[in-house]
Amino acid sequence: MLHRAEISKINDMQERALSEIRAGSHLLIVAPTGSGKTEAALFPILESLGASDRGGIQVLYITPLRALNRNLIDRIQRLVASTNLTAAVRHGDTAPSERRKQAANPPDILITTPETLQAILPGKLMQRHLKQVRYVIVDEVHQFAEDRRGIQLAVGLQRLRRITERDFQRIGLSATVGHPDAIASLFGGEKALEVLLAPLEKRYEYRVEWPRPIDKDFETARDLYITPEAAAGLSAIDDSLDESRSTLVFVNARPLAELLGSRLSMVRQDVAVHHGSLPREERERVEAGFKGGEIKGLVSTSTLELGIDIGTVDKVVQYNSPRQVTSLIQRVGRSGHKLDRTSRGLVLAVSSDDAIESLAAVQAAQENDLEPRHIHRLALDVLAHQVVGSALDQGGTAPWSDILSTIRTADPYRELEDAQADRVAEFLAHLGIIRQEGDRIRVPPKGRRYYFENLSTIRDERRYPVICTSSSADVRGRSRRSGRTAWST
Repeated sequence: MLHRAEISKINDMQERALSEIRAGSHLLIVAPTGSGKTEAALFPILESLGASDRGGIQVLYITPLRALNRNLIDRIQRLVASTNLTAAVRHGDTAPSERRKQAANPPDILITTPETLQAILPGKLMQRHLKQVRYVIVDEVHQFAEDRRGIQLAVGLQRLRRITERDFQRIGLSATVGHPDAIASLFGGEKALEVLLAPLEKRYEYRVEWPRPIDKDFETARDLYITPEAAAGLSAIDDSLDESRSTLVFVNARPLAELLGSRLSMVRQDVAVHHGSLPREERERVEAGFKGGEIKGLVSTSTLELGIDIGTVDKVVQYNSPRQVTSLIQRVGRSGHKLDRTSRGLVLAVSSDDAIESLAAVQAAQENDLEPRHIHRLALDVLAHQVVGSALDQGGTAPWSDILSTIRTADPYRELEDAQADRVAEFLAHLGIIRQEGDRIRVPPKGRRYYFENLSTIRDERRYPVICTSSSADVRGRSRRSGRTAWST
């Protein structure tokens, strides 16, 4: 198995994790990027499955991104190649024919997302398969901890616990977690996960620059219809691409990724853009091109911040301050991804304030001073959705006390009061989403539609034009000083 995972020798973190998981511990593994956390979790589990009778889904591997799922299935299938174990992916892009195949002949290992877990929990046939779950791995747990996806997943795991009628072993994986005890409590269910902080050192090199325009930047600005300051940043990125074989350029928003990628492609042809709004086929084409060397520079949002396999990355450029120390470490860690290599990152500031903020983030990263995670608690929108889901898990009707009992075993709702829960139920009944029948809750067709149409807690993004009434001009994002945006045409 080590040979198939391309690991010559297990490190101290992996050795400790193997021992703890074999002993049945519920574990949160916090270790640097490239230290082999995935293998540390999977090796003892695959050993255990290899010695057991097959039947149903035995391992759930939950990740925040569909792209990460596609990457993981290749790695896991290599690991189980010489065994009788099977692995499959299920998420929003999974074809209906593949879903039917999984329902008829479930894999031993199912890789999925929190939203798809919500979709399959109420299904009678899938419940029979999920009843066999023995292990749940939650990858990149820090991505879930600060928003409603984390709350939803925490309750979803408790609903799964009710289906299995016994506890399953829980393992969380993360490279960057400040105050890990809070996350250990969030995903541990009724008992917090044990925290394994790896005693491994990963070398990072950070540099912060604030490019100022020179003569050639003014010419570029005229040619590309951008400001000289933006042209100076573009020139700095172009130089970084020339200095390395492969470079990831991170930005903080999709529109900026598109604009920067568009202007960069006017300077050179070996660049591309990657973000979550692109079609799956385009994302896969870009990932393959970068991995194969045809694409030298890839402009990305946080979609490539996680452990997706895109081959060797020599350098990371962060355009603008990363805003968070954890994001800076995660993004720079994509270069020199192996534990024995140095991760190198360049932060390009766009203003004096941005430069100061970037320097502060770098200093905090060097001191490992990470932001604490703020865990949402008692979110009523998630509570309403999980009330309906918990009733659907039991065929569409369930005792109100059973529903509350399941939800309260999740850490974010441990202190949920009866009066607060009753008001949510009354509101859902008023909307016609549930019916209150004595001490039972029944879900009508409208409630079923509500549940499946609202599986995701990821915020939608809507953009509106801002028009000056006197000139009819689009005034979005104008610079106070120059009256134009840095990347405007």
